[in-house]
Amino acid sequence: MEEFKKLNIKVVTDTTKFFDTLVIDCEASEFVSSDFLISEFHKRDINLRRVDANHVGITLNETTTIDDLAELIEIFAFTKNKSDEQGTYLSDDRFENISFKGMPSSIARKTGFMHQQIFNSM
Repeated sequence: MEEFKKLNIKVVTDTTKFFDTLVIDCEASEFVSSDFLISEFHKRDINLRRVDANHVGITLNETTTIDDLAELIEIFAFTKNKSDEQGTYLSDDRFENISFKGMPSSIARKTGFMHQQIFNSM
């Protein structure tokens, strides 16, 4: 989220409670429209979800890697003319100070459902 703030990318999803999808306000982020942003990502074989004419959704899941996130940031930076070519916005040491802050307690699973399912199926 820090990189989005630096790039003036406006996330309208409550970032303290989101689960797997971020919604971006295109106009507030200085993009022409959601269709424009979607087309920029399609050029790089990445699909964004059109919410409406002004909003796009980015969905993440358990297979999303730090490299995937870096690629998203690089595409946003390139689209906003913050880098001369894709892949030059983030510094080479971008991963050195990243630490997992854990699952927010507000969305953490509180039941043993998954644990029970795994052991019951064995």
